Amino acid sequence: MELIVEDAEFVTMAGAGPAQAMLVRDGRIAAVGSTGAVRAAASPGARVARLDGATVIPGLIDAHCHVCDVGYLAAAADCSQPSAPDIPAIQARLRDAVGRTAEGSWVTGGGYVEYKLREGRHPTRADLDQAVPHRPAVVYHTSLHACVLNTAALREAGFADRQPDPPGGAFGRDPDGRLDGVIFEGPMFALFERNLRHDLAQMGAAQAARVVETAGQRLAAFGVTAACEADMRRDSFGAFAEADANGLLSQRIYGLVVHDQVDWLTGAGLQGRRSGRLSAEAVKIWADGGMSSRTAAIHGSYPVPPYGSGILYFELDQLTEMVRDFDTRGFQVAIHAQGDRAIETVLDAYAALGSPGNPRRHRIEHGGAMYGPQAARAAALGIVVASQPGFMSTLGDGFAAAFGDRSDELYAFASWRRAGITVAGSSDAPVITADPLLGLRDAVLRRTGDGLVLGPAERLPVADALGLYTTQAAFAMHREGEIGSLEPGKLADFVVLDRNPLRTDPERITDIRVLATVLDGAPVYQSETVFPA
Repeated sequence: MELIVEDAEFVTMAGAGPAQAMLVRDGRIAAVGSTGAVRAAASPGARVARLDGATVIPGLIDAHCHVCDVGYLAAAADCSQPSAPDIPAIQARLRDAVGRTAEGSWVTGGGYVEYKLREGRHPTRADLDQAVPHRPAVVYHTSLHACVLNTAALREAGFADRQPDPPGGAFGRDPDGRLDGVIFEGPMFALFERNLRHDLAQMGAAQAARVVETAGQRLAAFGVTAACEADMRRDSFGAFAEADANGLLSQRIYGLVVHDQVDWLTGAGLQGRRSGRLSAEAVKIWADGGMSSRTAAIHGSYPVPPYGSGILYFELDQLTEMVRDFDTRGFQVAIHAQGDRAIETVLDAYAALGSPGNPRRHRIEHGGAMYGPQAARAAALGIVVASQPGFMSTLGDGFAAAFGDRSDELYAFASWRRAGITVAGSSDAPVITADPLLGLRDAVLRRTGDGLVLGPAERLPVADALGLYTTQAAFAMHREGEIGSLEPGKLADFVVLDRNPLRTDPERITDIRVLATVLDGAPVYQSETVFPA
């Protein structure tokens, strides 16, 4: 089957001159160039789609997000700001969620940020008890590095008032030392995994696959055609595999398998590519906490709650042993590291491999406080960084409060690129929206929600910002030969926009509409009929 796409403006990201048309044949790009040349390359019976001056760009790639979590939390109470501006609003949303929550499952909300709430604090177990007194209830922080439990949930999770903080985590406490319901890091991750596993199992295979399908539809509406699933586990892999088998995947999913699940993956013979739309080729490790939860491992101390210097999950010798093992087994390694103390530890572990040029393209995920000296080391080691420009407008004010005078050095995209680092764009959704256009705008403007510009010298030109979500992200997932640009021989993954982002006022980039998202030459999303059946 052949399709000619013409009467459009093409942003190929291939370094070539302007194109007027593109030929798609059997799911791949067969030709890009002038209308005459493309028509000459097509068969006489090729269909023609005239786009009335719209813009065609490569399919957008999210190099680090949590696809399954996006679908799973879609059914949760929306406790984000400004939707829920204060704790009474969160309580009201939890009460509404009780009736639609299956027996045996926890009443769930997500998306709050304590410093954006009117009260300027985390909700507590007492707040949640008022809303949901008799069933376990949880509200996840937007970072997914903290949550709040009511008394019933604390009891079911086995947490007791006087128990000490667990390794790799911390409990919030009231002035009397009693648990206040706020849980940070390690125990939060365990709770989230437990609840996700329980609820997916309760759904059954078909419904679990629809959780993935729901997430994929949301991403497709934003123009996303490929995504790195940054928290792939046994149960979520099953949901992806079921969706893949039933043709329900709207993106190419590149799995970053959680490090303690790798033995299961390899034992089941599932390492590598399962299909053209599902693979598990990388390992995910957490080195520290989150910046918006103020648990990233830093030198010095935070000037804001919960204070301290953050949480470092592994000492250098442990991390080095893990990295060496996974590298030997053929995996790309992707390590979550946000604070400068954690980033230094990760770079030491990668350096211990002694692999010039980083052939497996081992990565740092986020890298928020990767300051100049660490960036120079990362560049010398060939480390790839998957980061999130969209954090600027959504979480940047909290970063400024937590990092003070150094906040201009956070997420230093321009400096990183000048150092020679491959920087891939991503959202970390559902931490923030999965919309790459928000990230594109924020990479250019670097403006917080309150109007503060963080690191004006770190702004990127629009074309470079678009590269984060196309060519650079494709490289980060070993797919630059297949996706990331519009070139003959590559897969026909592309997006149709109502205007060209390279010629749009950066202030208006998020106003651009996605008209269609195309995977393998077939639309997986259309806001209007761009490609008739």
